[in-house]
Amino acid sequence: MHTPKMTVLQDTTNNQPERRTSYTCIIFYRWYTQDGKNRGRVMARMVAKALEALDVTVWLDQQQMSKQATREQVIAGIHKAFQRVQYVIILAAPGDWDRFVNEDDIHRWEWEMSLKSRKPVWVLQYETICPRLDLQTNLVRELLLFSNFLADLVLKRSIEVRSLTTENFYDVLEEITKGPCTT
Repeated sequence: MHTPKMTVLQDTTNNQPERRTSYTCIIFYRWYTQDGKNRGRVMARMVAKALEALDVTVWLDQQQMSKQATREQVIAGIHKAFQRVQYVIILAAPGDWDRFVNEDDIHRWEWEMSLKSRKPVWVLQYETICPRLDLQTNLVRELLLFSNFLADLVLKRSIEVRSLTTENFYDVLEEITKGPCTT
């Protein structure tokens, strides 16, 4: 797996035994849009709060890490948390994939790590103009514009792709907690 600028296999900032806190899921998202808005952070918080209300323990970087964390600390924290979760939720909105042309992009690495793992993966697309029936095929088409490698990983994996709207928000999250992908 390609890790941005470093390989993280263990916590190198602390040689003491790690606390074994487990989480049900981890949420990956793009923090900022190209125009500097933080819609991804806001959506991630909303999804996390709704899942927590359904008794799901969620690892969310903005709740677990400091804004002053270095890139290396962020990567190490995400990698460590990823090892302790049962499944992955990736939030995706229009424009989120333009950074995937950079192989050292952290969000690209999160996708790559998730898709290469055996963990169940749910991709929740939001702010889509018109939700399509074949969401996985559409996802592959859009990813091809920025990363053939990620598009190929999506094709090779059985993942769940949903369009998240205000009308189906809670239904989709309930499906995640009860669905076959998370058992």
